[in-house]
Amino acid sequence: MFTRIRMKIFLAMILTTALPLSVTSGIILYQVSQDIQKDIDFARSRVDQDLKGRIEEFTHSLDETAYQIYSNPDLIESIALKKEFLTDSRTYDTVRDIHEFFLSVYNQSRVKDIQGMYIIRSNEEVLGNFFPKLYPDMDASYFHSLLMESKRAGDKPKTLIRYKSLYNEPIIQFLYPVRYRGAPTGLLVIDLKEQGFRQLVESYNSFYKGQIAITDPTGLMVYHTNSAAAGKKVVPEPKASRTNAIDTELGGSGWQLHYTFDINPKQILYRNVAILVIVVTSLLAIAISLWLSYNMTKPIVHMHRKMARIQIGDYDARVEVRTSDEIGFLGNQFNRMAEKIQQLIEHDLKLRLMNQESQIKALQAQISPHFLFNTLQMMAGIAEVNNVPDLKLICRSLSSMYRYNMNIQNEWVRIRDEIMHIRNYLVIINKRFPGSIRIQIQIEPEVANIQIPKLILQPIVENAVEHGLIPSLKNRKLLKLSARIDREAGCLYLYALDNGVGMGEMEQRGIAEILSKDQPPAGVEESSIGLFNVHSRIRMICGEEYGIRIRSKRTKGTCVIFRLPWKEASAQ
Repeated sequence: MFTRIRMKIFLAMILTTALPLSVTSGIILYQVSQDIQKDIDFARSRVDQDLKGRIEEFTHSLDETAYQIYSNPDLIESIALKKEFLTDSRTYDTVRDIHEFFLSVYNQSRVKDIQGMYIIRSNEEVLGNFFPKLYPDMDASYFHSLLMESKRAGDKPKTLIRYKSLYNEPIIQFLYPVRYRGAPTGLLVIDLKEQGFRQLVESYNSFYKGQIAITDPTGLMVYHTNSAAAGKKVVPEPKASRTNAIDTELGGSGWQLHYTFDINPKQILYRNVAILVIVVTSLLAIAISLWLSYNMTKPIVHMHRKMARIQIGDYDARVEVRTSDEIGFLGNQFNRMAEKIQQLIEHDLKLRLMNQESQIKALQAQISPHFLFNTLQMMAGIAEVNNVPDLKLICRSLSSMYRYNMNIQNEWVRIRDEIMHIRNYLVIINKRFPGSIRIQIQIEPEVANIQIPKLILQPIVENAVEHGLIPSLKNRKLLKLSARIDREAGCLYLYALDNGVGMGEMEQRGIAEILSKDQPPAGVEESSIGLFNVHSRIRMICGEEYGIRIRSKRTKGTCVIFRLPWKEASAQ
């Protein structure tokens, strides 16, 4: 009987092998993406920590080497005073001490590949030099340019990378101002081979098409993996999707370290293949599912149409059963159900005719709202005649509230009208709990005429009184209402603050979850239903971006914040 539908299910299960294939491709895609991200994180770690540290260590070694000149105070004084002087009954030999300093640096310093060292006085006089191999041809203009470069750096140590030098090869040039009593008196220049620095930097360039660049504060590239690009300004270019960039600052020199590299083409290939497999299998799964669903649901669609005919009153509609599987069994059950419904409808019509007269009588027995309002007014008059002022006040307040509620023509009212409605409510509450609840209303006259949706404040105030203030054991129970206009956003904010029992984090999260839904869940407390109704009504009248928010703290109190559109009332 059910063999046909079982065969269809069996075929569907075979075709779902596309799903495991898609899952497998998704895992591959995820793994490739993870590998790419790991490469990016590893590159960032190597640049931000290792390479940056090695470059800063290199510059620190240069600075430490140059600082050794201060180990000979006589030499510093000789450079500053620009003359020889007597020490221990002998003539001080400036040239000799400079040469000894150069030899000490060359033989003992951590800085290697030194091409030359020389000291220049502020008046461009060369006091001494040291060239272990090639003696370059240096003139006064060259020394002048070095002194000017140092002054442009604010007489602070500066490192330059020169790809065109007097040594006929790229060099790193370190300018170190020599100071005497705080004032610059000379310049120590140390020239090194750029090759060693390049080997140090490029040893960290291990990613596909990686390029390392160092720029000075002006954006000029002082170093680049491609030497031809050095000395040029950095021009921002649109970054390709495959290119990753890492930027970091080098120490306090103002230099920036830039590292760019591309994703490995193999990883991109694996990722694209995984995406292609996912797309193809998804399309196949969709196409086959559509074909199966059409053939399997065609009888059900036919049955649905017959159900629609019954819904509009055609109780003679029946399904034509052509199969003996589960769908055929369902069709037979539908036909029997339709016959039963037809019988029940006929019986129900008779019952309706019999009950119509009793319903009319029940409607006539309903009490008119105006009758209740007039009754309250009459009770207030009787209380006045019999000198019962409390009962008169309660009746007047309750009748005013009832009259306010009966006026259903105005959807928007002024804030002052809502406040008056709340005052009537609080009159009754204060008669119920004499002197226990105080209210403060801080609303400016210009705000009082702003229009808001009707009957949104009183339910919140009632919640605050019944669930916040009355259960509180405090002697001074306070309810405060205030308002604020955000003219830029075009919004009005109303605040209902009480110092009652408050709520914990779990309760606040529960209320926030209720307010986020379209319908309140079953079993919700009455206080939460009131909040939900006000919030839903504001959103329905004003828009989705408006509503209420709750801020509360256990034993401290609760604040309900209304966010409403700023709608000024017309002058009345």
